[in-house]
Amino acid sequence: MKTIIFQLKNTLLQLFPTNKHRSILIGLVLIAASISVSELAVTKLFTKIILHEGSLSRAKLIIYIGAFFLFFGITRAGHYLQRIYRVNVFDKAFKSSKSGVTAAQENWRWSLAFELTTLLGVFTQILVIVIFFAYLNILFGVLNVLVLVVVVEILGRLFASQIEAQRGFVVARKNKIPVSNFERIGSRIKTGEFGILIAGFSLILLLAALIYFSYKGDISRSNTIVLFFGLRMQNSSLATFSTSLMRFARARTNSE
Repeated sequence: MKTIIFQLKNTLLQLFPTNKHRSILIGLVLIAASISVSELAVTKLFTKIILHEGSLSRAKLIIYIGAFFLFFGITRAGHYLQRIYRVNVFDKAFKSSKSGVTAAQENWRWSLAFELTTLLGVFTQILVIVIFFAYLNILFGVLNVLVLVVVVEILGRLFASQIEAQRGFVVARKNKIPVSNFERIGSRIKTGEFGILIAGFSLILLLAALIYFSYKGDISRSNTIVLFFGLRMQNSSLATFSTSLMRFARARTNSE
């Protein structure tokens, strides 16, 4: 985990040397994370409509349905605008610190910037999901945190090993030592997929706990549904985090 934090911090400072560009980037990351997690609120609203459809008045039902589609549309539009605007931020930041950068390094810096924003966004998203889970049920929230710590620690070790592997490939290329595509590309893909597998096992464990808490009556039906979708979102985020980490390792070593 320390390796992940260290590399992300150093990359952020190197790619975005001014406080202005760093502040804008962090702002975009927070917006992206809040938009993603707001989908859980949309899910909560959807379950309220479905589970209480018969007891809601016609006026309230129309309001809830209208709010559901409005919020859903806003999240989609927000995702689009955030992804488009970050390209402009990258361009301005790189132009302000372009001295001594080769064309090859410039290409890798763009790849590195995209992976950096993805990782920061996913990290923030997971953090907000953790808080949201704890709000719905503190015991389940604590269990979720413990499982996440283990998963992220494993991903951190996989990332550290991939950094070393990618540096070896860079050295081999500079020394004109042939490395097969199977070894060079396969190493990154296999490591990323193994991280996804670990995240999948954590999902199974947390789903089992969710069913247990729901069976005991510690979590309401509506919150159980929201937590289920939240776990799916969290697992998807961990899968993205794993594969993005390995691409980040490749871009990081090639841009050094």
